[in-house]
Amino acid sequence: MRQLILIRHPATDLAGTFCGHSDPDLSAAGLAELHALQRRLGRVLLDRLLSSDLLRARRCAEALAEGHGIQATLSLALREMHFGDWEGLRWDEIQTRFPEQAQRWLEAFATFTPPHAEPYAHFTTRISRQVDEWLQDDSCTTLAVVTHRGVLQFLLQTYCGVDATAAWHLSSYYATALFCARTAGTDNPLAVSETWHPG
Repeated sequence: MRQLILIRHPATDLAGTFCGHSDPDLSAAGLAELHALQRRLGRVLLDRLLSSDLLRARRCAEALAEGHGIQATLSLALREMHFGDWEGLRWDEIQTRFPEQAQRWLEAFATFTPPHAEPYAHFTTRISRQVDEWLQDDSCTTLAVVTHRGVLQFLLQTYCGVDATAAWHLSSYYATALFCARTAGTDNPLAVSETWHPG
């Protein structure tokens, strides 16, 4: 695999919330973003397309796959983190309803688990197990992955040598596409070579 394209799903009506494993469809704005993304990626040859199985990612992946004459492979491993009692809430709501927990999460999100949420270590392990296998597939030249912001941030930091702050900004737009290419002579097998988002 020589090129990895990381794609954040388009917007839903739960945009701005801790959506997690909630399963909303794309909003009207999200459908417009999807059409723009289709136009951008229509010029790119994709060998394989992988996606979270949640509806907002799946609809995007299936539309992109159809345009390239390939089949999207769905994976639970690419789901967003499950946020437990925080699911569907905005950050200001979380700070109001769970002030102490919100502060602990800000200080050490990797070790503090919100009530009934998925531990961060489990979240990263399930992603790594799958992605390590996919990245070793030499029969695939260009792999596209449609997923969620939390997953994108982890992938950028772990596989592309991007720091946490940059990963936060790079993944901030819905329907963003991050083009990552192999770089010779570095410790990181991939590096972000191009970013794109609608609008």
